[in-house]
Amino acid sequence: MKYIISIITAFVIYTSAHAQVAEFTYQISFPTGDFKDFVGKTSFVGFTGQYRHRLKNQKISLGGSIGWFYFSDKLGRVTKDINGGTLNANITNFTNIIPVMAIAQFDFKDPKEKVVPFVRIGAGVAYQDQRYDAGLYEFKANGAQFAGNGEIGIRLNKNINHGIVLAGTYHFFPEASDLIGTSFFGIKLGISGWGN
Repeated sequence: MKYIISIITAFVIYTSAHAQVAEFTYQISFPTGDFKDFVGKTSFVGFTGQYRHRLKNQKISLGGSIGWFYFSDKLGRVTKDINGGTLNANITNFTNIIPVMAIAQFDFKDPKEKVVPFVRIGAGVAYQDQRYDAGLYEFKANGAQFAGNGEIGIRLNKNINHGIVLAGTYHFFPEASDLIGTSFFGIKLGISGWGN
């Protein structure tokens, strides 16, 4: 896992040094699957920064991204079986997720047109700390997980160097050690800029 993290980190640093496209977005996220049982509430804390380099075919760009997502859910008084015993307490579940991914994007039109639809995929690693507070006690699991992402969206270009991005996105982090599988849909809005 450390080897994979090193490769992705080097790729992200390289692409940011040679970037032609920079993007910063804010995201609202909706938990799905098993993750929805852990945190069922919508998250309003999600940010992603991204750099990409356009290939000879200007519709294709490769790069890297880093993000931060925070989810929290106050479950109220809950009874849980823990380590052969029973716990009855007011429980709050929460997690921080920091994904670092390699990104590939395909634009369906010339990237300098006014409206440019796109699809994007990403793969990498994420650090996550899943915790729940139960009165005076805190139970936690943290570590690295595989990170996968898919997006579909549009970029509305104001001029040759600036635009607005609106996209639907899906993130998936499979179960790893004590971390539960994590998945969520999101709606993201942000700004995009690039050089000639």
